[in-house]
Amino acid sequence: MISIITVNYHTLPQIGRMLESLFVQQTSSQREIFVVNNALDENTNELQNRFPSVHFLQAPKNLGFAGGCNFGIAQANGDFFLLVNPDIEFDSDAPGEIETAMQQDQNVGVGGISLKNLDGTQQDCVWHFPTPLDQLLLLLKIPHLFPNMASIRRWLMKGFDYTKTTDVDQVMGAFFCIRRSVWKKIGPLDDDFFMWYEEVDFCKRAILTGWKVRYYAFISARHEKGSSFSSVTTFQKQAMIRRSLRRYMRKYYGWSGWLLFTLPEPLFITIAFLTHLIKPV
Repeated sequence: MISIITVNYHTLPQIGRMLESLFVQQTSSQREIFVVNNALDENTNELQNRFPSVHFLQAPKNLGFAGGCNFGIAQANGDFFLLVNPDIEFDSDAPGEIETAMQQDQNVGVGGISLKNLDGTQQDCVWHFPTPLDQLLLLLKIPHLFPNMASIRRWLMKGFDYTKTTDVDQVMGAFFCIRRSVWKKIGPLDDDFFMWYEEVDFCKRAILTGWKVRYYAFISARHEKGSSFSSVTTFQKQAMIRRSLRRYMRKYYGWSGWLLFTLPEPLFITIAFLTHLIKPV
């Protein structure tokens, strides 16, 4: 059985569309669905009435994405936990398809799929693990000026063939399938990553303990990238990204990595503020 978990924070319209598309495409009854409500000021009664078979869980506070997923998984009974962003829409029974695919190779601990834009074009949804160099360039907005830098192309896996199923470093957290036995072995998502980099960290831990992370090219869903965070300003997003990045660097590059992303924080804040003026959300 597969357990599907999504987290709400001011995204009830998107969750309604996602659930509707999910039930239209569902071909198997062997699944359970959880919606974790991270927003204390939002009432989910209307969605509960529309989707009575879905389990709606009220978080005690805004736990962030990782914490919200952990809250839902604690109630789940599946052999696989599928984390789905509210802004996913299904054109096929992707949850059933990835469950079947991962059952066929017991060495795959984390699975992702081909995510498409709403117009059907391919989204970038796999990456190499980040390094201090490419992430520092990212915070300094250098890729906006020089998008073809070697370190950036390596991290973004430019030239990756999205038509072929293959093992990768990390898949996008918008559709992120975890085998229960992996969860039991390496522990939950690190909820100190309030938002962003939690799936990067989980993939890193999985690979370090011998599991494979696999991209399945023949399974797909549509993803309205960014709409899950439409209520969050660019300045807020940048602050959350920097906080998570400092944690990631501390975990995998030690105190020197942490200092590299902590000492220039005033500069990063200034750049984020200027970005916010250009693009508020």
